[in-house]
Amino acid sequence: MHLPRSLAFGLTLSALLSSASAQSATPLKVDFSIPGRSDAIAPHFNQWPVKNGASDEKEIAGLSFKLTHRGPGKGIATTWWKFGALEGSRMAVDGVTLDNGDTTSVLELRMRGLTPGPHTLVTYHNISEDDSKNPYGKIDIAINGTAQISGLTPSRRATDETAAFAYLTFNATAGQEVVIAFTPSPASADPSAKRRNIILNGFELDASSPALRARQPSPAHGDYHTDADTAPLSLTWVPAASAVTHHVYLGTSLEAVANATPQSPEYRGPVSKPAFSPGALSPLVRHFWRIDEVDAAGLVTRGEVWSFQPRRVAFPGAEGYGRFALGGRGGRVIEVTNLNDSGPGSLRAAVEADGPRTVVFTVSGLITLESKLPVRNPFITIAGQTAPGKGITIRKYNLGLLGAHDSIIRHLRVRPGNIAGVTLDGMGMAGTDHAIFDHCSISWTIDESFSSRGAKNITLQRTLISEALNAAGHKNYEAGKPHGFAASIGGDIGSFHHNLLAHNYGRNWSLAGGLGAGGAFTGRLDITNNVVYNWGRRATDGGAHEVNFVNNYYKPGAATTMFYALNAQYGGFPGTQRYYFAGNVMPGKFDEKSQKKGRMVSTELGAKMPTYEVYVDQPFFPSHVTTQSARHAYKVVLSDVGANAPALDNHDTRMISETLAGTYSFKGSKTGLPGMPDTQVDSGGWEALPEIRRDASWDTDHDGLPDWWEKLHGSNPASPANDYSDSNADRDANGFTDLEDYLAWMATPRTSIPAGQPTELPFSILSNLTAGFTDKPVFTVASAKNGELVILPDGKAARFTPAPGFTGLASFTFTVTDAEGDSLTRTVNLLVQ
Repeated sequence: MHLPRSLAFGLTLSALLSSASAQSATPLKVDFSIPGRSDAIAPHFNQWPVKNGASDEKEIAGLSFKLTHRGPGKGIATTWWKFGALEGSRMAVDGVTLDNGDTTSVLELRMRGLTPGPHTLVTYHNISEDDSKNPYGKIDIAINGTAQISGLTPSRRATDETAAFAYLTFNATAGQEVVIAFTPSPASADPSAKRRNIILNGFELDASSPALRARQPSPAHGDYHTDADTAPLSLTWVPAASAVTHHVYLGTSLEAVANATPQSPEYRGPVSKPAFSPGALSPLVRHFWRIDEVDAAGLVTRGEVWSFQPRRVAFPGAEGYGRFALGGRGGRVIEVTNLNDSGPGSLRAAVEADGPRTVVFTVSGLITLESKLPVRNPFITIAGQTAPGKGITIRKYNLGLLGAHDSIIRHLRVRPGNIAGVTLDGMGMAGTDHAIFDHCSISWTIDESFSSRGAKNITLQRTLISEALNAAGHKNYEAGKPHGFAASIGGDIGSFHHNLLAHNYGRNWSLAGGLGAGGAFTGRLDITNNVVYNWGRRATDGGAHEVNFVNNYYKPGAATTMFYALNAQYGGFPGTQRYYFAGNVMPGKFDEKSQKKGRMVSTELGAKMPTYEVYVDQPFFPSHVTTQSARHAYKVVLSDVGANAPALDNHDTRMISETLAGTYSFKGSKTGLPGMPDTQVDSGGWEALPEIRRDASWDTDHDGLPDWWEKLHGSNPASPANDYSDSNADRDANGFTDLEDYLAWMATPRTSIPAGQPTELPFSILSNLTAGFTDKPVFTVASAKNGELVILPDGKAARFTPAPGFTGLASFTFTVTDAEGDSLTRTVNLLVQ
């Protein structure tokens, strides 16, 4: 049975009234957890991974806490409920108990450093194990030797919201320790109990009573991807049972909302129902809100401060389930000013920094890393398109996300090669949430080029994965064995669209859905509009719980020996693995009308064939991707893929042209397989990218916006140091910051032209932007901004004429249409000066 949230723990209403002054604007919350477990960490709580033993201590927010025991038993021990974590609870699923405790055992929570005066304490007590046949008893609680509560009944396998709690008040004295003692109730008071022990899941210091405060906010606390796209946002909550009125506070400052009174500008007035409509809210900042509950007697119970942020796409063109990644929006700008492995001005220094940050480059060339570069700290944008010259390439070691949520990486190349002498992958999104990689290039890895195991809400789009090193000395394989792995992909939900995989022997893709904490199949993947060329023995295989596999183009090459696009491999674990397979094409093998020829089911790990239908007739979830037919997508992908801003390098140009032509340039030096290098030397090695540095006058105030851009837009090119107000402004009110507008401009094909005269743009140049459209392409004008674009009579060039007297930003949009009627529209940005 679950203990209801009521005043049922021996406290009177007068006791609660007297404690109101002890409530803090920012209570201290602590969750007791098991060391090494990340699946039971309560959000918005300080984590205390408790070590089993006689006692454990921790410093939190300048206060000292100690857990210890008295009496029989071996000491303190942690416990947890695995399936509760699977269902979404965190704080209540794990906690501290006594190892072999009994009636006379005592669990103590000792606190030092408290401010003298009144305080409140909420303690949570939820039994994580199934004790129905051997039930726990009740709990008595004392503070500094004085009994406070007798006979508290712990809840059993409850949620965070329904877990039993005690609400306590006490006074702290300067220099003295406060001791909270938890003791099993005596048998005389609890004769039905068969076990007498303690469970303590967590606590809140200087908080209001959960029975009297608002709870379960919507949007959820910490939801920084709130859906306010179409319908007006409504703030709702579950009110306290005794509440008759609700005071609403809302603002963009945590401190201001936490300390607001009815006289503050954050006060939005009283409401009689648990709902409030805030009107239009900016997606560029976090919003904080608080609900104070008022009962019939006029008692006001301060609410917690909750936060949310309306979602908005990471950048124009971001699609799939990672499209709402926040990146470094609203934070500082960090410049990469050199190609060093580490130190001031290095990429490593920028990546390892804390807080929201956008990384821009004032230098181009090769960065030779001397160790792996994991991105651990969230809220980061790495904007490779800001580099001069031909951009940035990383070699020797790799770069990828390691749990860093809300990350955006664009226009970056990672080509480790074999010079580190270790087995390395390329890029990845392991354990992240809300992340997107766009227009990246990955090649010459010994392990898989890309992986995303354990991730949530991610997108890999318009990325070129090529020439994974084949017989390259992988540490897990015998010498000479080919592997050349493109990618092992997981996610919930993971989007993989409009990517090019070329010259990779295997794992094109490997579906790495994995198993959840309960041992059942997991992973939901959307694989749409990808192009795969010249794989070897393995195309797409592996398994995941639910997979949309839609309109992908698999083009066999000289090394290809496997002619099924998807081999669903079943391992016999609990749950299901099912696939929606539609619209896929493999020239010469199957097309949209013969999908069964392109797919198969096999078993692994000794499993028998599944008894359910593996392939289904409807997609499992929407893709949130602009989708073309497989043949159309083939042309679109080859026209716009890889790190092409500021420019494609020679390697990616070759990958695109070889895919188009169905050719290869090199063979593996060990395997002899066409298009499958065994070392980067087989493919010519790294291009000698020019090391070009921006002039010091490029961005005088180092806020990420070049001086010329700020002058055009009326912002200050000489702001004080560390002033990012111009970067984070939204002068055109389009929902993107000025810095994000600049990054989007730089990620679009661009050039400079002179003012006051027409400029001819040969289609031989524009065709680089439409490389996949080779069958009688016809170019037409779609639109122009701050000028006029016309197609010349000979049909070989276009002419852009700036508006009379105009200098600044212009653009034009053109469309290419081929003989099959497929088309692509591209935009070119112009700086008229």
